[in-house]
Amino acid sequence: MNHMEKEYKWDASPKDAFSRFLRALKEICARPLHPVSLSITDRYLDNKAGDFSARKIALRIRRMENTFEATLKTRSDIRNGLARRKELTRPLPGARSFPGALKMLTNGPAWEGLSLSGLFVRFMLKNRRRICRVRFHSAECEAAFDSYVICAGGRMLRRKEIELELKKGDESDFLHLVRELTLRSGLEAAKISKVKRAEMMLSGQI
Repeated sequence: MNHMEKEYKWDASPKDAFSRFLRALKEICARPLHPVSLSITDRYLDNKAGDFSARKIALRIRRMENTFEATLKTRSDIRNGLARRKELTRPLPGARSFPGALKMLTNGPAWEGLSLSGLFVRFMLKNRRRICRVRFHSAECEAAFDSYVICAGGRMLRRKEIELELKKGDESDFLHLVRELTLRSGLEAAKISKVKRAEMMLSGQI
């Protein structure tokens, strides 16, 4: 699967951030909300030559409940909370563990011209996510409430973040919803992505 991901991120470090944002969603979006809880583990990878990091491409294997998939994203900085990037996904059917999923990926063809041999884990994200689908005019979106831990360089860092991803519809309606949610929740835009924060941990900047 190949698509252009469009999402907005808010800093959810204030202790009541999730409840404030959920209340704002209910005020703005007519569709009832039914949050679903998910357990997600993302392992971010590179090859021995460091090709993915050098090209600012994020390659990960995600375990969501008992399903594995690999995702490749062109890495992008967050600008005023808004991120746009190319996203490609490869299902890893039949994988029962991370080693099995990694073997399946490395035995596959090169991806975007980059070798998948000798892949290793650079860092890991463990996320307890609650998601709900919402609609605002033509924009169909997914809101994600993330309580996650970054494991990088032998250290751990706990963070919270809220993401709103446009799944279908007009981008102008999506941006209108973002403005309304920001105003009503009072939350600030996230300035650093999960991946960027992990990279900073590895380099000793955090």
